[in-house]
Amino acid sequence: MRSSPDLPASSVPHLISFDIEGFIESSHDSFVVPRRYLSAKEATREIEENTMVILESLAECSVTATFFILGRIARDMPNLVQQIAAAGHEIAAHSFEHRRLHQFDRRGSHEQLRLAKEYLEQSSGQPVIGFRAPDFSIVRDNLYVLDQLRELGYQYDSSVFPISFHDAYGLPTFPRVPFILPNGLIEFPLSTLEMAGARLPFGGGGYLRLYPLWLTRYFLHAAARQGVPTVVYLHPVEMGKVVPYISELSFLRRFRTYVGIRGARSKLICLLRKFKFVTFSSFLAGSSPLATIQVNTK
Repeated sequence: MRSSPDLPASSVPHLISFDIEGFIESSHDSFVVPRRYLSAKEATREIEENTMVILESLAECSVTATFFILGRIARDMPNLVQQIAAAGHEIAAHSFEHRRLHQFDRRGSHEQLRLAKEYLEQSSGQPVIGFRAPDFSIVRDNLYVLDQLRELGYQYDSSVFPISFHDAYGLPTFPRVPFILPNGLIEFPLSTLEMAGARLPFGGGGYLRLYPLWLTRYFLHAAARQGVPTVVYLHPVEMGKVVPYISELSFLRRFRTYVGIRGARSKLICLLRKFKFVTFSSFLAGSSPLATIQVNTK
């Protein structure tokens, strides 16, 4: 695989996205959730109330975003998907269930992708062309998912984290910039910055929560100077007031799960007011042609 040229270093817009999922359902593959927390009613309230805060925050800053939504939410809460679409935001898929895709065989992952697209298009009334895997779970062992996405009519993916060191994800040989796969699918890698020969992840989730705001702003400026758009992502639980607290977690897991969660919304508001953010589809409509990179997905 050859390296990709930098994008033009003119004013590079950044990408803003939200992974719409329930806090408890998103935790199943990370740690054992005690049964007393498994309330469907509370999960629905958490998703609905926290997503409303996301919509209010975006309206406050006059920004439209890409929402990667679980297909099962479109099935169970179609009105929420309709509200997001009615506000002018892009609807994209986050698989059907929040389960890491490398846990499925080829048939199982294909069904997750198919059902997500089907339910989201039915509820939103708009074509769904983008995808992000739960926990960025397109890794070396299941690169064939990138071909499945293209077969099902998806046009872009944002599932690959091009870093080496993480216990759940990472493809360190992938480019850092958006590129086109040989099958025609466009890949938007999650954000990293190259410093001292290493790739530092930043821009979303735990990284946005953990890093001080000044450091994240520095990383966004540095990425823009290199012509690389930053992919910013957050989740409903990081934006709203409904935050389920699981007391049984170990200290390390509790730190990774909750660090900085109360300040994430204010950090995001500051970024939205400082930098230019667009949806993934808007970026594609306005960007220069991307390089095609040879990646073996078989």
